[in-house]
Amino acid sequence: MIASGPAGGADRPAYSAAEAEAMQLVAGWARELGLDAGIDAHGNLWALPGSDHGPVVTAGSHVDTVPDGGRYDGALGTVLALELVADLQTRSGPDAPVGLLVCAAEEAPRFGAGTMGSRLLVGTLRPEALAALHDPDGISAADALAAYLAELDGLPRIQPPLWRLRAHAEVHVAQRRALRQLGVVTTVASPRRFAVRIDGQAGHSGEVSMAERHDALAAGAEIVLAVEAAARAEPPETVATVGTITVAPGALSVIPGEARLGIDVRGISSDSLGRVDAGIRAAVAEIARRRGVTAEVELIRGGEPVRMDPELAAAALTAAVALGIPATETWSGAGHDAQHLTAVVPTLLLFVPLHDGESHTPAEGADMDQIVQAANVMDAVLARRALDRGAAV
Repeated sequence: MIASGPAGGADRPAYSAAEAEAMQLVAGWARELGLDAGIDAHGNLWALPGSDHGPVVTAGSHVDTVPDGGRYDGALGTVLALELVADLQTRSGPDAPVGLLVCAAEEAPRFGAGTMGSRLLVGTLRPEALAALHDPDGISAADALAAYLAELDGLPRIQPPLWRLRAHAEVHVAQRRALRQLGVVTTVASPRRFAVRIDGQAGHSGEVSMAERHDALAAGAEIVLAVEAAARAEPPETVATVGTITVAPGALSVIPGEARLGIDVRGISSDSLGRVDAGIRAAVAEIARRRGVTAEVELIRGGEPVRMDPELAAAALTAAVALGIPATETWSGAGHDAQHLTAVVPTLLLFVPLHDGESHTPAEGADMDQIVQAANVMDAVLARRALDRGAAV
Protein backbone atom coordinates (compact mmCIF):
# COMPACT_ATOMS: atom_id res chain seq x y z
CA MET A 1 0.00 0.00 0.00
CA ILE A 2 1.25 3.47 -0.86
CA ALA A 3 1.64 5.63 2.28
CA SER A 4 0.13 3.89 5.31
CA GLY A 5 -0.89 5.67 8.49
CA PRO A 6 -0.11 4.87 12.15
CA ALA A 7 -3.06 2.46 12.47
CA GLY A 8 -2.38 0.76 9.14
CA GLY A 9 -4.84 2.72 7.04
CA ALA A 10 -4.14 4.55 3.79
CA ASP A 11 -2.67 8.02 4.23
CA ARG A 12 -2.49 9.98 0.97
CA PRO A 13 -3.50 13.62 1.56
CA ALA A 14 -4.86 15.79 -1.22
CA TYR A 15 -2.19 17.17 -3.59
CA SER A 16 0.58 15.29 -1.75
CA ALA A 17 3.56 13.30 -2.98
CA ALA A 18 1.71 10.15 -1.88
CA GLU A 19 -1.30 11.01 -4.03
CA ALA A 20 1.05 11.69 -6.95
CA GLU A 21 2.71 8.30 -6.45
CA ALA A 22 -0.70 6.61 -6.56
CA MET A 23 -1.59 8.51 -9.74
CA GLN A 24 1.67 7.35 -11.31
CA LEU A 25 0.80 3.76 -10.45
CA VAL A 26 -2.65 4.04 -12.03
CA ALA A 27 -1.18 5.74 -15.10
CA GLY A 28 1.22 2.82 -15.51
CA TRP A 29 -1.62 0.32 -15.36
CA ALA A 30 -3.54 2.38 -17.92
CA ARG A 31 -0.56 2.40 -20.28
CA GLU A 32 -0.38 -1.40 -20.00
CA LEU A 33 -3.92 -1.38 -21.42
CA GLY A 34 -2.76 0.74 -24.35
CA LEU A 35 -4.23 4.02 -23.13
CA ASP A 36 -2.52 7.39 -23.42
CA ALA A 37 -2.19 8.84 -19.90
CA GLY A 38 -1.82 12.52 -19.07
CA ILE A 39 -2.45 15.07 -16.32
CA ASP A 40 -4.48 18.26 -16.66
CA ALA A 41 -3.65 21.56 -14.97
CA HIS A 42 -5.83 20.65 -11.96
CA GLY A 43 -4.00 17.37 -11.30
CA ASN A 44 -6.65 15.05 -12.69
CA LEU A 45 -5.47 11.90 -14.47
CA TRP A 46 -6.86 11.13 -17.93
CA ALA A 47 -6.17 7.88 -19.75
CA LEU A 48 -7.86 7.57 -23.13
CA PRO A 49 -7.48 5.54 -26.32
CA GLY A 50 -5.12 7.38 -28.62
CA SER A 51 -6.18 5.84 -31.92
CA ASP A 52 -8.66 8.62 -32.66
CA HIS A 53 -10.25 11.58 -30.97
CA GLY A 54 -13.85 10.43 -31.08
CA PRO A 55 -16.37 10.12 -28.25
CA VAL A 56 -15.51 7.90 -25.28
CA VAL A 57 -16.98 6.81 -21.99
CA THR A 58 -14.89 7.07 -18.83
CA ALA A 59 -14.95 5.73 -15.31
CA GLY A 60 -12.89 6.39 -12.23
CA SER A 61 -12.87 7.88 -8.77
CA HIS A 62 -9.94 9.23 -6.71
CA VAL A 63 -6.78 7.95 -5.00
CA ASP A 64 -6.24 10.44 -2.18
CA THR A 65 -7.49 9.57 1.32
CA VAL A 66 -8.35 11.00 4.70
CA PRO A 67 -5.63 10.55 7.36
CA ASP A 68 -5.21 6.86 8.18
CA GLY A 69 -8.28 6.11 6.08
CA GLY A 70 -9.74 3.11 4.33
CA ARG A 71 -8.26 1.26 1.37
CA TYR A 72 -11.53 1.11 -0.60
CA ASP A 73 -12.64 4.75 -0.61
CA GLY A 74 -11.72 6.09 -4.05
CA ALA A 75 -9.29 3.31 -4.89
CA LEU A 76 -12.12 0.83 -5.50
CA GLY A 77 -13.76 2.95 -8.18
CA THR A 78 -10.41 3.61 -9.82
CA VAL A 79 -9.47 -0.07 -10.04
CA LEU A 80 -12.93 -1.02 -11.32
CA ALA A 81 -12.51 1.58 -14.07
CA LEU A 82 -9.40 -0.25 -15.22
CA GLU A 83 -11.35 -3.51 -15.18
CA LEU A 84 -14.04 -1.86 -17.30
CA VAL A 85 -11.45 -0.83 -19.89
CA ALA A 86 -10.00 -4.33 -20.02
CA ASP A 87 -13.44 -5.90 -20.44
CA LEU A 88 -14.59 -3.59 -23.22
CA GLN A 89 -11.27 -4.03 -25.02
CA THR A 90 -11.79 -7.80 -24.90
CA ARG A 91 -15.24 -7.41 -26.42
CA SER A 92 -14.56 -4.61 -28.89
CA GLY A 93 -10.82 -4.56 -29.53
CA PRO A 94 -7.89 -2.50 -28.20
CA ASP A 95 -9.36 0.73 -29.58
CA ALA A 96 -12.61 0.43 -27.60
CA PRO A 97 -13.94 3.93 -26.85
CA VAL A 98 -13.41 3.76 -23.09
CA GLY A 99 -10.94 5.34 -20.71
CA LEU A 100 -10.21 6.63 -17.21
CA LEU A 101 -10.79 9.91 -15.42
CA VAL A 102 -9.34 9.92 -11.89
CA CYS A 103 -9.94 13.19 -10.08
CA ALA A 104 -7.39 14.76 -7.77
CA ALA A 105 -7.76 16.12 -4.24
CA GLU A 106 -11.19 14.67 -3.50
CA GLU A 107 -10.82 14.45 0.26
CA ALA A 108 -11.32 17.58 2.38
CA PRO A 109 -9.23 17.19 5.58
CA ARG A 110 -5.96 18.72 4.37
CA PHE A 111 -7.34 22.03 3.10
CA GLY A 112 -10.86 22.09 4.51
CA ALA A 113 -12.28 21.76 1.00
CA GLY A 114 -12.98 18.61 -0.96
CA THR A 115 -13.55 17.54 -4.58
CA MET A 116 -11.11 20.22 -5.70
CA GLY A 117 -9.92 18.48 -8.88
CA SER A 118 -13.44 17.90 -10.20
CA ARG A 119 -14.69 21.36 -9.20
CA LEU A 120 -11.71 23.01 -10.88
CA LEU A 121 -12.38 20.86 -13.95
CA VAL A 122 -16.02 21.95 -14.34
CA GLY A 123 -15.40 25.57 -13.33
CA THR A 124 -17.25 25.75 -10.00
CA LEU A 125 -13.96 26.34 -8.16
CA ARG A 126 -11.69 29.02 -9.54
CA PRO A 127 -7.91 28.34 -9.62
CA GLU A 128 -7.20 31.61 -7.83
CA ALA A 129 -9.24 30.39 -4.83
CA LEU A 130 -6.54 27.79 -4.06
CA ALA A 131 -4.21 30.47 -2.71
CA ALA A 132 -6.64 31.15 0.15
CA LEU A 133 -6.85 27.51 1.27
CA HIS A 134 -4.13 26.34 3.67
CA ASP A 135 -3.29 23.11 5.44
CA PRO A 136 -2.29 22.98 9.14
CA ASP A 137 1.35 23.56 8.15
CA GLY A 138 0.46 26.79 6.34
CA ILE A 139 0.97 25.38 2.84
CA SER A 140 -1.55 26.77 0.37
CA ALA A 141 -3.50 24.50 -1.94
CA ALA A 142 -1.99 26.43 -4.85
CA ASP A 143 1.56 25.63 -3.72
CA ALA A 144 0.61 22.02 -2.96
CA LEU A 145 -0.86 21.62 -6.45
CA ALA A 146 2.35 22.99 -7.99
CA ALA A 147 4.48 20.55 -5.98
CA TYR A 148 2.12 17.68 -6.82
CA LEU A 149 2.34 18.46 -10.55
CA ALA A 150 6.12 18.58 -10.28
CA GLU A 151 6.02 15.02 -8.86
CA LEU A 152 4.14 14.04 -12.03
CA ASP A 153 6.58 15.60 -14.50
CA GLY A 154 6.90 12.27 -16.27
CA LEU A 155 3.29 12.42 -17.46
CA PRO A 156 2.26 14.64 -20.39
CA ARG A 157 0.20 17.76 -19.66
CA ILE A 158 -3.11 17.75 -21.50
CA GLN A 159 -6.12 19.98 -21.96
CA PRO A 160 -9.18 18.31 -20.42
CA PRO A 161 -11.00 16.65 -23.36
CA LEU A 162 -14.46 17.10 -21.87
CA TRP A 163 -15.99 17.40 -25.33
CA ARG A 164 -15.14 13.74 -25.99
CA LEU A 165 -17.08 12.36 -23.04
CA ARG A 166 -20.23 10.42 -23.83
CA ALA A 167 -20.77 9.35 -20.21
CA HIS A 168 -18.86 8.87 -16.95
CA ALA A 169 -19.35 6.46 -14.04
CA GLU A 170 -18.00 6.40 -10.50
CA VAL A 171 -18.27 3.40 -8.22
CA HIS A 172 -17.77 4.40 -4.59
CA VAL A 173 -18.14 2.77 -1.23
CA ALA A 174 -21.36 3.61 0.58
CA GLN A 175 -20.76 5.73 3.66
CA ARG A 176 -24.16 5.12 5.23
CA ARG A 177 -24.77 2.04 7.38
CA ALA A 178 -28.37 1.55 6.25
CA LEU A 179 -27.43 0.60 2.67
CA ARG A 180 -27.00 -3.17 2.44
CA GLN A 181 -27.19 -3.74 -1.32
CA LEU A 182 -25.98 -2.03 -4.49
CA GLY A 183 -27.09 1.60 -4.44
CA VAL A 184 -27.93 3.61 -7.56
CA VAL A 185 -27.60 7.24 -6.53
CA THR A 186 -30.19 9.66 -7.87
CA THR A 187 -29.50 12.67 -5.63
CA VAL A 188 -26.43 14.01 -3.84
CA ALA A 189 -26.79 16.42 -0.93
CA SER A 190 -25.13 19.78 -1.21
CA PRO A 191 -23.61 21.12 2.01
CA ARG A 192 -24.57 24.55 3.25
CA ARG A 193 -21.93 25.85 5.62
CA PHE A 194 -22.34 28.70 8.07
CA ALA A 195 -20.04 30.65 10.35
CA VAL A 196 -21.59 32.08 13.52
CA ARG A 197 -19.75 34.82 15.38
CA ILE A 198 -20.84 35.57 18.96
CA ASP A 199 -19.49 38.55 20.88
CA GLY A 200 -20.18 38.75 24.59
CA GLN A 201 -18.24 40.25 27.48
CA ALA A 202 -15.14 38.73 29.01
CA GLY A 203 -14.55 39.01 32.73
CA HIS A 204 -13.03 37.36 35.78
CA SER A 205 -14.70 34.03 36.37
CA GLY A 206 -14.68 34.56 40.13
CA GLU A 207 -15.88 38.17 40.27
CA VAL A 208 -18.80 38.44 37.81
CA SER A 209 -22.10 37.11 39.13
CA MET A 210 -24.14 34.72 37.04
CA ALA A 211 -26.87 37.29 36.64
CA GLU A 212 -24.43 39.85 35.20
CA ARG A 213 -22.74 37.63 32.66
CA HIS A 214 -22.84 37.87 28.85
CA ASP A 215 -21.03 34.61 28.16
CA ALA A 216 -20.39 34.06 24.44
CA LEU A 217 -19.73 30.34 24.86
CA ALA A 218 -22.91 29.75 26.87
CA ALA A 219 -24.84 31.40 24.05
CA GLY A 220 -22.94 29.20 21.60
CA ALA A 221 -23.90 26.09 23.55
CA GLU A 222 -27.56 26.98 23.20
CA ILE A 223 -27.05 27.55 19.48
CA VAL A 224 -25.50 24.07 19.13
CA LEU A 225 -28.66 22.54 20.60
CA ALA A 226 -30.85 24.77 18.42
CA VAL A 227 -29.03 23.56 15.29
CA GLU A 228 -29.63 19.97 16.36
CA ALA A 229 -33.32 20.66 17.03
CA ALA A 230 -33.79 22.36 13.65
CA ALA A 231 -32.43 19.32 11.80
CA ARG A 232 -34.33 16.80 13.96
CA ALA A 233 -37.59 18.48 12.90
CA GLU A 234 -36.85 17.62 9.25
CA PRO A 235 -36.88 14.38 7.23
CA PRO A 236 -34.07 11.95 8.16
CA GLU A 237 -32.09 12.82 5.00
CA THR A 238 -31.51 16.33 6.43
CA VAL A 239 -28.69 16.60 8.95
CA ALA A 240 -26.83 19.42 10.68
CA THR A 241 -23.54 19.42 12.54
CA VAL A 242 -21.67 22.03 14.56
CA GLY A 243 -18.22 20.76 13.74
CA THR A 244 -15.97 23.53 15.03
CA ILE A 245 -16.00 25.80 18.07
CA THR A 246 -13.33 28.35 18.96
CA VAL A 247 -13.36 30.45 22.12
CA ALA A 248 -11.48 33.58 23.20
CA PRO A 249 -9.71 34.44 25.38
CA GLY A 250 -9.68 30.69 26.04
CA ALA A 251 -8.47 30.81 29.65
CA LEU A 252 -9.87 28.73 32.49
CA SER A 253 -10.46 31.73 34.77
CA VAL A 254 -11.91 34.09 32.12
CA ILE A 255 -15.53 34.25 30.98
CA PRO A 256 -15.55 33.69 27.21
CA GLY A 257 -15.94 37.01 25.39
CA GLU A 258 -15.98 35.56 21.86
CA ALA A 259 -17.12 32.30 20.33
CA ARG A 260 -17.09 31.07 16.74
CA LEU A 261 -19.13 28.14 15.47
CA GLY A 262 -18.81 26.27 12.16
CA ILE A 263 -22.06 24.64 10.99
CA ASP A 264 -22.53 22.06 8.23
CA VAL A 265 -26.10 21.42 6.99
CA ARG A 266 -26.88 18.79 4.34
CA GLY A 267 -29.99 17.44 2.72
CA ILE A 268 -31.57 16.34 -0.55
CA SER A 269 -34.56 18.70 -0.31
CA SER A 270 -34.10 22.42 -1.03
CA ASP A 271 -37.23 23.21 0.98
CA SER A 272 -35.90 21.33 3.99
CA LEU A 273 -32.52 23.07 3.76
CA GLY A 274 -34.32 26.40 3.60
CA ARG A 275 -36.30 25.64 6.75
CA VAL A 276 -33.17 24.64 8.67
CA ASP A 277 -31.41 27.81 7.47
CA ALA A 278 -34.31 29.96 8.67
CA GLY A 279 -34.56 28.04 11.95
CA ILE A 280 -30.87 28.53 12.72
CA ARG A 281 -31.02 32.25 12.00
CA ALA A 282 -34.13 32.72 14.13
CA ALA A 283 -32.62 30.76 17.02
CA VAL A 284 -29.34 32.69 16.90
CA ALA A 285 -31.21 36.02 16.98
CA GLU A 286 -33.42 34.96 19.91
CA ILE A 287 -30.55 33.51 21.96
CA ALA A 288 -28.39 36.57 21.38
CA ARG A 289 -31.21 38.94 22.43
CA ARG A 290 -32.03 36.96 25.57
CA ARG A 291 -28.41 36.59 26.68
CA GLY A 292 -27.32 40.14 25.89
CA VAL A 293 -24.69 39.20 23.29
CA THR A 294 -24.35 40.03 19.62
CA ALA A 295 -24.33 37.31 16.99
CA GLU A 296 -23.93 37.17 13.23
CA VAL A 297 -24.63 34.28 10.85
CA GLU A 298 -22.67 34.14 7.60
CA LEU A 299 -23.29 31.69 4.77
CA ILE A 300 -19.83 30.41 3.82
CA ARG A 301 -20.90 27.95 1.15
CA GLY A 302 -24.30 27.53 -0.44
CA GLY A 303 -25.67 25.10 -2.97
CA GLU A 304 -28.58 22.97 -4.00
CA PRO A 305 -28.94 19.17 -4.02
CA VAL A 306 -27.60 17.64 -7.24
CA ARG A 307 -29.71 15.31 -9.38
CA MET A 308 -27.67 12.63 -11.08
CA ASP A 309 -28.39 11.73 -14.71
CA PRO A 310 -31.84 10.05 -14.64
CA GLU A 311 -31.29 8.07 -17.85
CA LEU A 312 -28.12 6.42 -16.58
CA ALA A 313 -29.65 5.77 -13.15
CA ALA A 314 -32.68 4.10 -14.76
CA ALA A 315 -30.39 2.06 -17.02
CA ALA A 316 -28.42 0.87 -13.98
CA LEU A 317 -31.55 -0.26 -12.15
CA THR A 318 -32.75 -2.04 -15.28
CA ALA A 319 -29.37 -3.73 -15.73
CA ALA A 320 -29.39 -4.87 -12.11
CA VAL A 321 -32.79 -6.54 -12.60
CA ALA A 322 -31.60 -8.21 -15.80
CA LEU A 323 -28.47 -9.51 -14.06
CA GLY A 324 -30.34 -10.67 -10.96
CA ILE A 325 -28.49 -8.20 -8.74
CA PRO A 326 -30.27 -6.72 -5.70
CA ALA A 327 -30.18 -2.94 -6.12
CA THR A 328 -32.01 0.08 -4.83
CA GLU A 329 -32.37 3.74 -5.66
CA THR A 330 -30.59 5.80 -3.03
CA TRP A 331 -29.09 9.19 -2.19
CA SER A 332 -25.76 10.45 -0.88
CA GLY A 333 -25.16 12.77 2.02
CA ALA A 334 -21.42 12.82 1.33
CA GLY A 335 -19.91 14.75 -1.56
CA HIS A 336 -18.39 12.98 -4.57
CA ASP A 337 -16.65 13.98 -7.79
CA ALA A 338 -19.56 12.52 -9.74
CA GLN A 339 -21.94 15.21 -8.49
CA HIS A 340 -19.78 17.89 -10.11
CA LEU A 341 -19.00 16.01 -13.30
CA THR A 342 -22.71 15.50 -13.97
CA ALA A 343 -22.93 19.22 -14.79
CA VAL A 344 -20.87 18.66 -17.94
CA VAL A 345 -21.36 14.97 -18.83
CA PRO A 346 -24.07 12.37 -18.04
CA THR A 347 -22.74 10.66 -14.91
CA LEU A 348 -23.63 7.50 -13.00
CA LEU A 349 -22.82 7.03 -9.30
CA LEU A 350 -23.01 3.54 -7.77
CA PHE A 351 -22.55 2.62 -4.10
CA VAL A 352 -21.04 -0.62 -2.78
CA PRO A 353 -22.06 -1.41 0.83
CA LEU A 354 -19.31 -1.43 3.42
CA HIS A 355 -18.88 -3.90 6.26
CA ASP A 356 -20.95 -2.41 9.10
CA GLY A 357 -20.87 0.94 7.28
CA GLU A 358 -17.28 1.40 8.46
CA SER A 359 -15.87 4.28 6.40
CA HIS A 360 -12.75 6.49 6.52
CA THR A 361 -11.03 4.04 8.90
CA PRO A 362 -8.51 1.20 8.48
CA ALA A 363 -11.38 -1.24 9.13
CA GLU A 364 -13.10 -0.26 5.89
CA GLY A 365 -14.04 -3.35 3.87
CA ALA A 366 -16.56 -4.68 1.35
CA ASP A 367 -17.74 -8.07 0.09
CA MET A 368 -16.16 -9.16 -3.18
CA ASP A 369 -19.51 -10.41 -4.46
CA GLN A 370 -21.02 -6.94 -4.10
CA ILE A 371 -17.96 -5.32 -5.66
CA VAL A 372 -18.35 -7.57 -8.69
CA GLN A 373 -22.05 -6.74 -8.86
CA ALA A 374 -21.27 -3.02 -9.03
CA ALA A 375 -18.66 -3.65 -11.73
CA ASN A 376 -21.12 -5.69 -13.79
CA VAL A 377 -23.85 -3.05 -13.60
CA MET A 378 -21.42 -0.27 -14.53
CA ASP A 379 -20.12 -2.40 -17.40
CA ALA A 380 -23.63 -3.06 -18.70
CA VAL A 381 -24.57 0.63 -18.68
CA LEU A 382 -21.35 2.08 -20.08
CA ALA A 383 -20.79 -0.67 -22.64
CA ARG A 384 -24.08 0.18 -24.30
CA ARG A 385 -23.24 3.89 -24.29
CA ALA A 386 -19.68 3.29 -25.53
CA LEU A 387 -20.41 0.78 -28.26
CA ASP A 388 -23.61 2.38 -29.60
CA ARG A 389 -22.05 4.61 -32.22
CA GLY A 390 -25.41 6.16 -32.98
CA ALA A 391 -26.00 7.43 -29.45
CA ALA A 392 -25.92 11.15 -28.83
CA VAL A 393 -22.71 12.51 -27.36
